[in-house]
Amino acid sequence: MIIFASENNMFMEVPKFLLRKKYLLESVLFIVLFSILFMAIYRPFSATAWFGLRPLSHFLATLAFYAVGLVVMLGSKYLLYRVHSVRALTVRGYLLWIVGEFLAVALIYLLFTAGFELRGTAIDARLVLRVFFCVALILAIPYTIITLYAGYRVQAEELNLMKLNRALEQEAGGSRLVHFNDNNGVLKMSVDADTLYYIESQDNYVRIYYELDGKLVSYMLRCKTQRIEESLAGTALIRCHRSYIVNTHKIKFYKNNHDRATIVLTHADAKQIPVSKSYYKAVTELVAASACPPLPTAEAATE
Repeated sequence: MIIFASENNMFMEVPKFLLRKKYLLESVLFIVLFSILFMAIYRPFSATAWFGLRPLSHFLATLAFYAVGLVVMLGSKYLLYRVHSVRALTVRGYLLWIVGEFLAVALIYLLFTAGFELRGTAIDARLVLRVFFCVALILAIPYTIITLYAGYRVQAEELNLMKLNRALEQEAGGSRLVHFNDNNGVLKMSVDADTLYYIESQDNYVRIYYELDGKLVSYMLRCKTQRIEESLAGTALIRCHRSYIVNTHKIKFYKNNHDRATIVLTHADAKQIPVSKSYYKAVTELVAASACPPLPTAEAATE
């Protein structure tokens, strides 16, 4: 069972899914693909668009613009990820960052237009406004879709927590709870040890996997894995890999496959958890008295 805490204010933190490496890279790919489709439709009706396969000068300029734009976007996402790794980013801060990306891409487009004389006309206020409008649409639509999806993922997690919180309040106590705080020391969730399976490190977050109505679900928490490991010292949960902490009470058996030691958990939907050499001894000692079959030899453990 789980108890959760939430914060609601004007400067709330950006939905956590938006700032994962995976989503940042996927957002760049989505924007590039969307822009190609958008410009293919928009170009015949535009006085500012010069994208195309012909003539050769326009084709080369198109390739060069996308190359520069891709470098700028990837650089922006990398810096955004680095900033978020040291401090929480608010929605306002995130929006300002996106505005900065919009201005950078619009400026690059204008520089290409003027520098290569792709429209044969001088840059004036009307052209600038059209370029800004076009770039704003190209960025706004995919960012809106990405943000809505990230918000949906967060809301689904919170609804699961609310459901379990109500069930816990109706119980008569005695639950063995494992508590999780964020990087600021704020209690975010408390999980009944009997429902907790494993914890996975993902970028600046940890993903906590637990059972709900027979299904394996997860909750993403902004917290360092080392802090989680320290708070779980002396419990049945132990770190078995640089990216995983596992509940030894949920171990079904161990397997050795091509010199890789892995843990198979009791839930059918749980992934196989790797065991690294550096944590092998500690895991072995903790489960030595349990009913689980023994681990393979230490040489078979993974790095």
